[in-house]
Amino acid sequence: MADTNPRKRSRAACVSCQSRKRKCSGDQPCTSCARSGISCQFNLTPRKKPNRVSRGNLSASEDHQLPENWQKAQSNPTSSIGDGVASVASPISYTRSNDVRPTESRPNDLSNSLRLGSRSLEANSGASFVRKLGLRIDPARAPRLHLFAWNVGERKQSPDRALSGTAAPITNILSQAQMLGLAAIYFEKIHPCYAFLDRETLLSRIVQTWSNKGSAESNESFEAVLCGIAALAYLFSQREIMDIETKLAEDARVILEKSVLCGNTPSIDTITGWVLRTAYLRMTASPHAAWMASCTLMHLIEAAGLHLEASDTAPIGLVSAPARNHAGQSKINQNGYLPSQSDLDTRRRLFGMARHLNTWISFDLGRSRVVLHGATSEPPTEARASTGEEKDLFHLLPLSESLDPTGPSPQDLPDLETALTSVLNPINPGPSLILVQCNLMLCIYRRARALNPNAPLRADLQDKILALASRALVAARKMVASLCPWHQVANVPFQVVCTLLAIDSRAALGLLPDAMQTLREVQAAYDTSVMREAYSTAYLLVALHQRRKEDDTRALAEVLRANASAAGDVNHDVNGPERDDMSRSFPSGISAQQGVSPASQITSSLQLQQDAADADFAWLGDLMIDMPSLQNFDLEQFLGTTVPWPLPEMGI
Repeated sequence: MADTNPRKRSRAACVSCQSRKRKCSGDQPCTSCARSGISCQFNLTPRKKPNRVSRGNLSASEDHQLPENWQKAQSNPTSSIGDGVASVASPISYTRSNDVRPTESRPNDLSNSLRLGSRSLEANSGASFVRKLGLRIDPARAPRLHLFAWNVGERKQSPDRALSGTAAPITNILSQAQMLGLAAIYFEKIHPCYAFLDRETLLSRIVQTWSNKGSAESNESFEAVLCGIAALAYLFSQREIMDIETKLAEDARVILEKSVLCGNTPSIDTITGWVLRTAYLRMTASPHAAWMASCTLMHLIEAAGLHLEASDTAPIGLVSAPARNHAGQSKINQNGYLPSQSDLDTRRRLFGMARHLNTWISFDLGRSRVVLHGATSEPPTEARASTGEEKDLFHLLPLSESLDPTGPSPQDLPDLETALTSVLNPINPGPSLILVQCNLMLCIYRRARALNPNAPLRADLQDKILALASRALVAARKMVASLCPWHQVANVPFQVVCTLLAIDSRAALGLLPDAMQTLREVQAAYDTSVMREAYSTAYLLVALHQRRKEDDTRALAEVLRANASAAGDVNHDVNGPERDDMSRSFPSGISAQQGVSPASQITSSLQLQQDAADADFAWLGDLMIDMPSLQNFDLEQFLGTTVPWPLPEMGI
């Protein structure tokens, strides 16, 4: 039977019912306090709950409005680059602060927060730049948000090869002569850019490893280093993947992933193996796999203490204390946890390589990079001692990290111009370093473009940008010819094409054929789906840009057609009433002073008027030079009043 007097929850509960989580009747005293015989008190100040708004707890109307605003932001071609573009990374949650703004403004505020967050995360991303460039040219046919030309293509293994999941000794896979030959290829093609290994030490340890073949004193961590070097050497010497390259890369993965699960502090060899694996994945694998490997590498750097100088050993021993000798001093060896003073430069270079890989992979994907707080490691010795104009990868690293969108990076155009000047000044003779330098330059330009798309850079900076882009295209063609599949070989020419279209000057468009030809050569050398997609997208952007130029030309032609009759009235008869006006245009007494006859006076007047008319219409000649489609355009015929429309030779 239903209760005739149901119990109701009060809007305000007493303090006792709140603490005991009981239903309060709201009376004074309430029913629960009266039954318990305790004092019943009410808090006159209502509690304020934190007003958090995220995608997970939006109301139905708000959740419906957010995608609409998000779609409008994506389709707005006039907004800045990176504004309103879906994130390449995983979804990001946004929490509003506890404020008193009205509820009606929450969806718009959240949409603005999403756009600001997208701009912050993707300001360095080339994918966002390409998307916004396409939206600005033609919103209906713009390329999708995608990482084009991430590398030359994934190195896919043969489908009939099954991975064992166990690592075999490298001495059973390669001979000592083969390993030494692969090491020579590595130091010839990869070491000039990624200079973090000591050649003499590595070669001596290779000989020692094959001398101890079959003994129980094998070092798995160093075998991961050898597998990484050999896999990269095969990548830079064979255009198609081989089974032995797949085996070496898989063995390195098995050993390195096992090192993550063990409880020991990572050794120098383990860190070196992870650097080699991350570099290999950046050139051969998907963006997510490379980013995960770079983040793991940074965490291992912190676990090993390589972000600290060797004198600061206290944090290293927190997880696993280093071995000590009988004198109580730290035991130093090639595989130990604490390298000697002579290995200090190796520690610094490993830390620099890890930062470089993680920073640029995160920038390209629009994801967060791993920042190790409290790092005391200094730049490598050679990088600090160099005083010339030539700079290596470690010189450019501080400037690269300063471009972090979430950190204390330059935010206004003058600061970005200063950073651009600093990266344009160094001269790097090596092709790989030229591509690294150009990649940094393009990133700074994207930041400046995202900050203010309508503010052009200084003319001298644009000239230097085009000069460095031209040198980078030459370097990319050299690396393709020498079988060096760096990821910048694909990425830099594609981004150069997009940057030239964004600059849209006569000099930039003059460099565009060279950029497209370079991208075509890369696509012909590495005929992968990634390169075919990149070349097709670049071709589409150029075609859309041309179509927009043609539309602008037709709009200008329509203006000229509409005003052709008014322009024809200027060609009046010199015997008409205007003759006196032309005569009065000369200074008084000129004919008397110079003894010029009236006929000569009229001729001189006509000549001066003709020169003035030529000066007024001089811009039409420049217009024909800028627009090749107007080369066969007859201007005199067009300005006539009896010319039929449309003109057949213009294709209108």
